Amino acid sequence: MRSAGWPNRDWPNDERQVNEQHLEPLIRHPEGRALRAEVDLGRIGRNLERIRAAAGGREVWGVVKANAYGHGAVPVSRALAAAGAHGLAVSSLEEGLELRRGGITAPVLVLGGLRPEALPAASSEGLSIAVVGPEHLAEYARILPDHPVQLHLKLDTGMGRFGLLPSELGDCLVALRLLAPWIKGVMGHFATADDPDQGFALRQRRVFEGCIAQLADAGIQPSQRHHGNSDACLRNLLDQDTHLRPGLALFGLTTLPEGRQLGLEPALALVAEVARVKTVPAGTTVGYGRTFVAPQPMQIATLACGYADGYRRDLGNRGVVGFAGQTFPVVGRVSMDYLTVALPLGAQVAPGDPMTLFSADPTAPHSIERLSQVLATIPYELTCALHRRISRRYFP
Repeated sequence: MRSAGWPNRDWPNDERQVNEQHLEPLIRHPEGRALRAEVDLGRIGRNLERIRAAAGGREVWGVVKANAYGHGAVPVSRALAAAGAHGLAVSSLEEGLELRRGGITAPVLVLGGLRPEALPAASSEGLSIAVVGPEHLAEYARILPDHPVQLHLKLDTGMGRFGLLPSELGDCLVALRLLAPWIKGVMGHFATADDPDQGFALRQRRVFEGCIAQLADAGIQPSQRHHGNSDACLRNLLDQDTHLRPGLALFGLTTLPEGRQLGLEPALALVAEVARVKTVPAGTTVGYGRTFVAPQPMQIATLACGYADGYRRDLGNRGVVGFAGQTFPVVGRVSMDYLTVALPLGAQVAPGDPMTLFSADPTAPHSIERLSQVLATIPYELTCALHRRISRRYFP
């Protein structure tokens, strides 16, 4: 058992003022649980505009896979389309169909490729697909005349996952010529665009350009070329690309200093309702394993959020939450549906009050960026983990 690591080993009444904008009571759901992600669609639209400007006005495929990185695929896609995105990129056929069912009419590109038997479904919904390997080229050529689909040929320039290797390209040129009427784009993916050393990224760019030249010599000249992700855009690694594919930068969560300089704004806050508050004496233990011992009399607030919602279990005794302009520690282990917060005896808190678990203020100690640093992970992991059982509330 241990006590939480209070700042200066004193009571954790953090005097840093946190700009909280989520103090109104949460609307209780029919099942009696109140937990929501608040998503600022206006910020997402402004992030798109700033990214596009930094990329010299290039067209944008907005990446909205994994439920738009936890922000909500359909509402975010609508906002991106309204802000002028060329199209949306998803990982799977199911994600593409979700957008179509949600009324999204913008171009949609399935990045993960499809088996040949899925081409008719993609064709009927107007989905574009990435060609991610040599395995199905002949079957594609047989099916596409009856079920036309726009293709984006993926090249493995150094990521080591999907895509035709440069060494495979020559042997595939005959099959690719048959697919040329449907090949709309050629694409790659950077492995180290966030690395201060750009050596490998520049090598990937040279490989990409060499493959494009080889395709052109074979008479295959797609009108779109896109290798750049968020970090490549922010670090000006786009070269001759006509389009780019930002993901996390759209949501203001890039960890690069260039992102802050560009004015990218985080778009998501996670807010939970206080379920119960009780006063406990010194020596009280909290949570599974009794990993927290109250060093003095205090209040313990139980919040209706846990690791089943995507709030990481290892933030127990390490995370902080925002309330009334201050931050307070998460104490004890985070359980499946609940977590506990320590407050001083004088704190005015009651059941139903909202506390902010993830702040949209990037400077806050409970921002997604700061918490990801605490966990030695990346912001993507925290937002993508947010379960769909969390309600999402959208602001224009």
